Amino acid sequence: MKSSSFYENDISSAARAYEVFRPLGYLDVEELWGLALGPSLKILKTKMIFRGTVNSCPTHPREIFRFALLNNASALLIAHNHPSGEAEASPADLEMTKQLILAGRLIEIPLLDHLLITRNSYASFREKMWCVF
Repeated sequence: MKSSSFYENDISSAARAYEVFRPLGYLDVEELWGLALGPSLKILKTKMIFRGTVNSCPTHPREIFRFALLNNASALLIAHNHPSGEAEASPADLEMTKQLILAGRLIEIPLLDHLLITRNSYASFREKMWCVF
């Protein structure tokens, strides 16, 4: 998946976001990607923010929101892959997402969703109600 500066499509659902992030499912190591979204949920920019190992991807809210701020985002959506094929959130995934939700509220750039991507499927934190957005 290559970084892009603009897409004609908007992100109106987790299924639509999965279309953008689907290539992550074929990677051998974990990567966390962000979508900077404009006011009408148009994609302003996509970018890989962190790259990890086969079973972990250390992250930091500062770097994730730096991406959003530098791209003048009104909202943010993130996704990361699980090379293991398990579309279930780990305790670390849940904790990180909760931190990002709180940080986004504070700086008024809401995190809209976090997707876990596998080779054959995805899971949306919002749809699964793993966190309160």
